Amino acid sequence: MTFCNRQQTTTCFSQKTLQWSKYNPANREVECEKITSNYGNDGGTTTSSLSSSTSNGSEVVHITTSTNTSEASQKKQETASSKTIHRCSYKSLADLKPFERAPVASKVADGNGRRHLVDPPKGGKVSLVCCDTTKGPMSIAVHHNWAPLGAKRFLEMVNDEYFSSKVAMMRCLKNFLCQFGIAGEPSLNRKYKSIQDDPNWLPKGPTHMTNEYGTKRYAKGYFAYAGGGKNSRGNQLIVALNDNKRLGGGSPWELPFGEVVGPESYATLGSISTEYGDKGPSQRMLSKEGSSQNIAQKFPHLDYMTSCIVVDEGDI
Repeated sequence: MTFCNRQQTTTCFSQKTLQWSKYNPANREVECEKITSNYGNDGGTTTSSLSSSTSNGSEVVHITTSTNTSEASQKKQETASSKTIHRCSYKSLADLKPFERAPVASKVADGNGRRHLVDPPKGGKVSLVCCDTTKGPMSIAVHHNWAPLGAKRFLEMVNDEYFSSKVAMMRCLKNFLCQFGIAGEPSLNRKYKSIQDDPNWLPKGPTHMTNEYGTKRYAKGYFAYAGGGKNSRGNQLIVALNDNKRLGGGSPWELPFGEVVGPESYATLGSISTEYGDKGPSQRMLSKEGSSQNIAQKFPHLDYMTSCIVVDEGDI
C-alpha cells in the first residue's frame, strides 16, 4: 500500500517499474492505471484500487496494489530489498585495508592470508561490490585497471540486477575454483555477448607458476571469467577457492578484474558447497531452466548468488 497526499502535486509509485499519474489539485482526483510490470521481463501484471481517509486535516489516498507474477519474478522480488540493504560488513572504500586497496607482491602473506606473485596494476578506479550468497555475504573489490573491459561487464551485470535472478554456483571444485554466471531467469542470458580480451598482466607460461617464496600465480579470491578461447568472456565467472599455480598462465579470459576482500567474505568463500564438483547441473540445463524448482530438487545442496550491488566506488 502506498500513501499519497492529494493536496500535493507529486508522482506516486510503489516500485521502480510501477508508474502512477500525478495528483491534480484542481479537481482533487487521482488516476491510477492498470499496468504491465516489466520486472524481470516476465509479463507479471499489477492492478490498483483506491480509497481515501483524512489525516491531520489532509485527505490521504490509499493505493492498494496486487501483483500476479511468474516464478522468475518472484525469485527476483525475494532479493529486491538488497538494493538498499546488504549484509556485507564493508560499507565503503574507507573500510578496505591498505593491502586490499592497493595489493602488491610480497613474501609475507597479507591480512587475508594471501600473496600476489606480481604487483597488480596500481591506481585507477575501484568499485566495492557486495554480493549475497546462500552461504553469506561476499565483498568484492573490482579494480577497473586490472581488466577494464572485464570490470565494465561485471558491473553492468551488477547494475542490471542480473544476480538477483538467483545464479547457481554450478561447478565448484574443492581447493580449486567455483564457476557460475548462468542467469536464474534464462531470458537474461541473451543480453551478454562475448567481449574482447584485456591485456594480460599475469606472467605467462610454466616457468612463472610460483616464485622463490612459494607464491602461486593465481591468488585465492581472484574473480575472473570462464571462457573457451580468444575474446570469449560473456556472463560466466570464476572465483579461485585457493591459491593456484596453473590458472592465468596464458588463458586471457582468466585475467582477474577484482578480488574477494574481508575476513567474512573469505569465510563465505570457504563455505560454498563443493559437493557436486563437475557433477552439478549442466550448462545446458541451467540455460534452459534457470534456477528452477526441478534443479533445486535434484541438487538440494547447490549454492546460489542471490544479489549484488555496488556499495561504493572511487579512485585510489
